[in-house]
Amino acid sequence: MTNYKVCVVGGWCGNRMVMVAEHLEDVFGKAGFPCRVTTHSVWENYSQPPVSNLVLQLLPAFTAAETGCPVINIKPLLLDLDHPPTIEKIFAQVQADFAIKQHNPA
Repeated sequence: MTNYKVCVVGGWCGNRMVMVAEHLEDVFGKAGFPCRVTTHSVWENYSQPPVSNLVLQLLPAFTAAETGCPVINIKPLLLDLDHPPTIEKIFAQVQADFAIKQHNPA
């Protein structure tokens, strides 16, 4: 699943949002998950985030029903980029999605 798309949603914390997204892309790569991580600032534009497989939010902005994919709160990453419970929750979702894709190749 090389086209797995993750969107980090933030607001006024624009620089930190980019730092979180870049860090997660690096963490995914080191773990062997080829993910493309983008950002979406609701401070600049409150439209829907880009179509993604997973939305990670630094603030509550969207629901899974609105995005059409799982949504995870990652606010703890504002203080600690490697916050263990948050990273574990993210990886659990990504691993589940990769497992589904491997069993049902498109």
